[in-house]
Amino acid sequence: MAKTPTFHQPTSDKSRTRGYTLAELLVVLMILGLVTAIAAPRITMRSDPALMRTQSAQLVNLLRFAKISARREGQSTKVLIDPVQKQIWIEGQDKSLDLDPKLSLKATGADIESSDETIGIRFFADGMSTGGEIELGIGTMVHKIEVIWANGEVRLAQS
Repeated sequence: MAKTPTFHQPTSDKSRTRGYTLAELLVVLMILGLVTAIAAPRITMRSDPALMRTQSAQLVNLLRFAKISARREGQSTKVLIDPVQKQIWIEGQDKSLDLDPKLSLKATGADIESSDETIGIRFFADGMSTGGEIELGIGTMVHKIEVIWANGEVRLAQS
Protein backbone atom coordinates (compact mmCIF):
# COMPACT_ATOMS: atom_id res chain seq x y z
CA MET A 1 0.00 0.00 0.00
CA ALA A 2 1.23 3.50 -0.86
CA LYS A 3 1.95 6.03 1.79
CA THR A 4 -0.03 9.27 1.79
CA PRO A 5 2.19 12.30 2.20
CA THR A 6 1.53 14.37 5.26
CA PHE A 7 2.30 18.04 5.64
CA HIS A 8 3.25 19.51 8.93
CA GLN A 9 2.24 23.02 9.92
CA PRO A 10 5.10 25.06 11.32
CA THR A 11 4.56 25.76 14.96
CA SER A 12 7.18 28.37 15.56
CA ASP A 13 6.13 31.94 16.48
CA LYS A 14 8.36 33.39 13.76
CA SER A 15 5.99 32.30 11.00
CA ARG A 16 3.11 34.23 12.57
CA THR A 17 4.94 37.56 12.74
CA ARG A 18 5.68 37.83 9.02
CA GLY A 19 3.56 40.36 7.08
CA TYR A 20 0.66 42.50 8.17
CA THR A 21 -2.80 41.57 9.28
CA LEU A 22 -5.87 42.64 7.33
CA ALA A 23 -6.88 44.95 10.16
CA GLU A 24 -3.53 46.78 10.04
CA LEU A 25 -3.80 47.26 6.28
CA LEU A 26 -7.35 48.58 6.58
CA VAL A 27 -6.33 51.10 9.25
CA VAL A 28 -3.49 52.41 7.07
CA LEU A 29 -5.81 52.68 4.04
CA MET A 30 -8.42 54.56 6.10
CA ILE A 31 -5.80 57.04 7.32
CA LEU A 32 -4.54 57.62 3.76
CA GLY A 33 -8.12 58.09 2.55
CA LEU A 34 -8.85 60.67 5.24
CA VAL A 35 -5.68 62.63 4.50
CA THR A 36 -6.46 62.62 0.78
CA ALA A 37 -10.08 63.67 1.34
CA ILE A 38 -8.98 66.62 3.45
CA ALA A 39 -6.01 67.77 1.39
CA ALA A 40 -7.19 67.27 -2.21
CA PRO A 41 -10.00 69.87 -2.30
CA ARG A 42 -7.79 72.49 -0.70
CA ILE A 43 -5.09 71.96 -3.30
CA THR A 44 -7.38 71.91 -6.35
CA MET A 45 -9.74 74.70 -5.32
CA ARG A 46 -6.93 77.19 -4.79
CA SER A 47 -5.49 76.72 -8.23
CA ASP A 48 -6.01 79.49 -10.75
CA PRO A 49 -7.61 77.32 -13.45
CA ALA A 50 -10.14 75.94 -10.96
CA LEU A 51 -10.93 79.47 -9.76
CA MET A 52 -11.48 80.63 -13.36
CA ARG A 53 -13.73 77.68 -14.16
CA THR A 54 -15.81 78.16 -11.04
CA GLN A 55 -16.25 81.92 -11.32
CA SER A 56 -16.95 81.76 -15.07
CA ALA A 57 -19.59 79.09 -14.56
CA GLN A 58 -21.22 81.11 -11.77
CA LEU A 59 -21.33 84.21 -14.00
CA VAL A 60 -22.79 82.28 -16.93
CA ASN A 61 -25.43 80.82 -14.61
CA LEU A 62 -26.32 84.28 -13.28
CA LEU A 63 -26.74 85.65 -16.83
CA ARG A 64 -28.82 82.66 -17.91
CA PHE A 65 -30.96 83.01 -14.81
CA ALA A 66 -31.62 86.66 -15.74
CA LYS A 67 -32.68 85.61 -19.25
CA ILE A 68 -35.03 82.92 -17.93
CA SER A 69 -36.40 85.31 -15.33
CA ALA A 70 -37.25 87.90 -18.01
CA ARG A 71 -39.05 85.31 -20.14
CA ARG A 72 -40.92 83.81 -17.20
CA GLU A 73 -42.05 87.12 -15.68
CA GLY A 74 -42.83 88.76 -19.02
CA GLN A 75 -40.75 91.86 -18.30
CA SER A 76 -37.15 92.86 -18.90
CA THR A 77 -34.40 91.98 -16.45
CA LYS A 78 -31.19 93.98 -16.13
CA VAL A 79 -27.82 92.59 -15.07
CA LEU A 80 -25.41 95.18 -13.65
CA ILE A 81 -21.64 94.77 -13.63
CA ASP A 82 -19.31 96.85 -11.47
CA PRO A 83 -15.77 96.25 -12.81
CA VAL A 84 -14.11 98.19 -9.99
CA GLN A 85 -15.79 96.33 -7.12
CA LYS A 86 -15.89 93.10 -9.20
CA GLN A 87 -19.57 92.57 -8.47
CA ILE A 88 -22.37 91.41 -10.74
CA TRP A 89 -26.03 91.40 -9.75
CA ILE A 90 -29.55 91.31 -11.13
CA GLU A 91 -31.35 94.61 -10.61
CA GLY A 92 -34.24 94.30 -8.17
CA GLN A 93 -33.38 90.75 -7.11
CA ASP A 94 -31.14 89.25 -4.47
CA LYS A 95 -29.11 87.28 -7.02
CA SER A 96 -25.51 88.51 -7.07
CA LEU A 97 -21.93 87.37 -7.57
CA ASP A 98 -18.80 88.76 -5.93
CA LEU A 99 -15.75 87.81 -7.97
CA ASP A 100 -12.44 86.81 -6.42
CA PRO A 101 -10.08 89.81 -6.12
CA LYS A 102 -7.38 87.89 -8.05
CA LEU A 103 -9.49 87.98 -11.21
CA SER A 104 -9.47 90.84 -13.69
CA LEU A 105 -12.84 91.93 -15.06
CA LYS A 106 -13.62 93.81 -18.27
CA ALA A 107 -17.12 94.31 -19.58
CA THR A 108 -18.91 96.05 -22.42
CA GLY A 109 -22.62 96.59 -22.77
CA ALA A 110 -25.15 98.91 -24.31
CA ASP A 111 -24.53 102.59 -23.54
CA ILE A 112 -28.19 103.13 -22.69
CA GLU A 113 -28.03 100.46 -19.96
CA SER A 114 -24.70 101.60 -18.49
CA SER A 115 -23.68 104.40 -16.12
CA ASP A 116 -20.35 105.81 -14.99
CA GLU A 117 -19.84 103.02 -12.43
CA THR A 118 -21.71 100.07 -13.91
CA ILE A 119 -22.23 98.29 -17.20
CA GLY A 120 -25.67 96.90 -17.91
CA ILE A 121 -26.98 94.04 -19.99
CA ARG A 122 -30.76 93.83 -20.33
CA PHE A 123 -32.70 90.68 -21.19
CA PHE A 124 -36.16 91.20 -22.70
CA ALA A 125 -39.29 89.08 -22.32
CA ASP A 126 -39.18 88.06 -26.00
CA GLY A 127 -35.75 86.43 -25.53
CA MET A 128 -33.65 89.21 -27.02
CA SER A 129 -31.09 91.29 -25.12
CA THR A 130 -29.01 94.42 -25.45
CA GLY A 131 -25.98 92.16 -25.76
CA GLY A 132 -22.59 92.50 -24.17
CA GLU A 133 -19.26 90.92 -23.46
CA ILE A 134 -17.49 90.09 -20.20
CA GLU A 135 -13.86 88.98 -19.87
CA LEU A 136 -12.53 87.30 -16.76
CA GLY A 137 -8.78 86.86 -16.54
CA ILE A 138 -6.05 85.61 -14.29
CA GLY A 139 -2.46 85.52 -15.47
CA THR A 140 -2.46 84.57 -19.14
CA MET A 141 -5.79 82.76 -18.96
CA VAL A 142 -8.91 84.60 -20.19
CA HIS A 143 -12.54 83.47 -20.29
CA LYS A 144 -14.81 85.49 -22.53
CA ILE A 145 -18.56 85.45 -21.92
CA GLU A 146 -20.69 86.78 -24.75
CA VAL A 147 -24.36 87.73 -24.60
CA ILE A 148 -25.79 87.69 -28.12
CA TRP A 149 -28.28 90.54 -28.63
CA ALA A 150 -30.46 88.79 -31.23
CA ASN A 151 -31.45 85.81 -29.08
CA GLY A 152 -30.02 86.53 -25.60
CA GLU A 153 -27.80 83.46 -25.80
CA VAL A 154 -24.99 83.35 -23.23
CA ARG A 155 -21.77 81.78 -24.54
CA LEU A 156 -18.54 80.98 -22.72
CA ALA A 157 -15.29 80.92 -24.68
CA GLN A 158 -11.91 80.03 -23.18
CA SER A 159 -8.54 81.19 -24.46
